[in-house]
Amino acid sequence: MRKILLSTVAIIAMTGAALAADLPSRKAAPAYIAPVPAFSWTGFYVGIEGGVDFLSANVYDGNLGYNNNNTAGLLGGVVGYNYEMPNRFVLGLEGDAGGVFGAKHTIATPNYYTDNSYFADIRGRVGYAVVDRALLYVAGGVAFGDVKTGNYNNGVSYTSDRVGYTIGAGLDYAFTNNLIGRIEYRYTDLGSSWVGGTAFRTRYDSNVVMAGLLYKFGPAAEVPVLAKY
Repeated sequence: MRKILLSTVAIIAMTGAALAADLPSRKAAPAYIAPVPAFSWTGFYVGIEGGVDFLSANVYDGNLGYNNNNTAGLLGGVVGYNYEMPNRFVLGLEGDAGGVFGAKHTIATPNYYTDNSYFADIRGRVGYAVVDRALLYVAGGVAFGDVKTGNYNNGVSYTSDRVGYTIGAGLDYAFTNNLIGRIEYRYTDLGSSWVGGTAFRTRYDSNVVMAGLLYKFGPAAEVPVLAKY
């Protein structure tokens, strides 16, 4: 009899354990954590820029040349578009324009002066996203500007609009998904040209250190796709 009772208790215990295993779990499901979006450089942007322009003007009067170096300020606007490829290289096209302030400078002897009032560029850009939000790039393209050359002795001055080239390199950093800071070096050469017939021949180039603040439009980021099981 005792053996029969023990056997019965064992069977009941095993049956209960089996039934308990089949019951739904009351353990809470893990909380869903959304994947962190990966920043993308693709999109249009606009912004403002400003900096210091180290100017170099060489005025040639006949066979004599006079060097006129000066430091001026720049302030302007910029608009562009970037496309980021899967390999993290970024291709872009950018245009900017603005004013040059304080560029007028006099050569003491024979009292020539040079001046520059505006700048504009159309540039292609090639960059690489070293990290998601930091873009190193090089840029180059067509540059536009004016060069004024005059003589204080006789009051005669001549202004010519020039077309040259520009090259440079810089760093863009995305502080947020839409706000981007920039620092850049840029060299611009507006060439050499006679002004006022054969009165003066002026060669003009500059080295610029520029900072900018850009606003990027469009999707702020790309969310990685997760496989569902």
